[in-house]
Amino acid sequence: MHIILLQYLACLWLLSRIVRTVYNISPLHPLYHIPGPKLAAITFLYEAWFDLILGGRYSLEIQRMHQIYGPVVRINPEELHVNDIAFTDEIYSTGKRRRNKQVHLLNLFAGPITEAMVSAVDHDLHRLRRSAANKFFSRAQIAKLESDIKDLADQLCDKLINIGTKSEEPIDIVTAYSCFTSDIISGYCFGEPFGFIRQKSWEPNFRHALHSLLTPMHVFRFYPVLKAIVDLMPSVAKWLDPRVKGLVEEGNEKMPGRVHKARLEYQAGAVPKRPAIFHTLVASDLPEVEKTDHRLGGESYSFIAAGTETTAWTLTVTTFHLLHNPTLLDKLTDEFHTTDALSSPWSDLEKLPYLHAVIQEGLRLSYGHLTYRGDFKGRKLTYVIPPGTPMGMSSVINHHNESVFPDSHAFRPERWLEADETQRRRMETCLIPFSKGSRQCLGMNLAYCSLYVTLPVLALRVLPRMRLYETTAGDVAYDHDLWFPMPKESTKGVRVVIS
Repeated sequence: MHIILLQYLACLWLLSRIVRTVYNISPLHPLYHIPGPKLAAITFLYEAWFDLILGGRYSLEIQRMHQIYGPVVRINPEELHVNDIAFTDEIYSTGKRRRNKQVHLLNLFAGPITEAMVSAVDHDLHRLRRSAANKFFSRAQIAKLESDIKDLADQLCDKLINIGTKSEEPIDIVTAYSCFTSDIISGYCFGEPFGFIRQKSWEPNFRHALHSLLTPMHVFRFYPVLKAIVDLMPSVAKWLDPRVKGLVEEGNEKMPGRVHKARLEYQAGAVPKRPAIFHTLVASDLPEVEKTDHRLGGESYSFIAAGTETTAWTLTVTTFHLLHNPTLLDKLTDEFHTTDALSSPWSDLEKLPYLHAVIQEGLRLSYGHLTYRGDFKGRKLTYVIPPGTPMGMSSVINHHNESVFPDSHAFRPERWLEADETQRRRMETCLIPFSKGSRQCLGMNLAYCSLYVTLPVLALRVLPRMRLYETTAGDVAYDHDLWFPMPKESTKGVRVVIS
């Protein structure tokens, strides 16, 4: 009897899949008229092939779709992708316009980070969590961190010179910058940095914990039941897959432990020597359920992950191009010599035209977080698109829009200096390394401050002594998506030697 019942249920499930498949490509579906591959319209397995099997390469396939089908394409049964900068503000809400996230796009992580702001599906829940953290990332608040960032930048240069001149081994600059940015954001989160710059070598560092978080993301997105195993049975998950061990230890144990320590220090009346986000959040007016060690541990993991990798990669890409084309570095240092760049505040540094242009190009070719999705309010965009339709853009596609950025793969700061006002506005609209709207990157001001304060220190102190070692443009070129842009898997890093 049980076997017959199971067979009956299996037949019903199979029938429902067939009906759904036919519906997805039938005139009854509201997205039937939108161009794109039929297989993508039928099933999410098309997307899974590129992200799960080929390893995070669906953005490249979407780019190919736009070349064939035009500015609006259907990339899965439910979602559209747009390559038209005029609709940036339409897709990414501002002000009081509500946008809920698709669950499909947030089933990426396991552990406490699933309770972080970045994982909130509901617009109001995201707004509640973001409102508690907004004040820590205002421009005025971040400006108070300038001296700490400058001190860490000097320590970074000292360490690069010390290690580089005493060893013939090349340095992977990605790892060095990752240690630097981890110390910036961890110091701000907990009052004391992790200490990666102070230690003798570049190991250990937060990149290992970060890659433990990111490596299984495509598996979790398409097979969320596996994510549930990590959430419900972390000790079993560590035993089943060693790759998950770092994720479980950092997410379920270390980060909540740091939050708990901050809570105890607050209760004891201890005052951190510097601003500390989580010493304040544990005593904020958030609901108690939002202030547990587990949830705030996930929030801190997301803050440090985002604050580490994005800025470190922007510094890496910028460094590569400055070393690859020394004329650019000469122009930059000449500008610094005309000012007192090493002692100038952030507010003055961002007025330097060439530095601003270099940073804009660095952000453009490092992309930030790659894919940004919202839903459509309802307006005609070549095709009639139903309100509420999930839509998105990708920085890796936007930033290579040849009508906006001619010769888009070239690192050319001059494009920002030569543009007239109309063209400059078009480029700024097309540039989305921090996304836009209500879910814009919370740490944007911290990233900008870090870049503007750090690049003069690097350019004047260490870059003139640095040269690339067996590194090509392919080592910084986008290859696949692991939440952040990733280079080819065969890369040995962006390696340099220092004299």
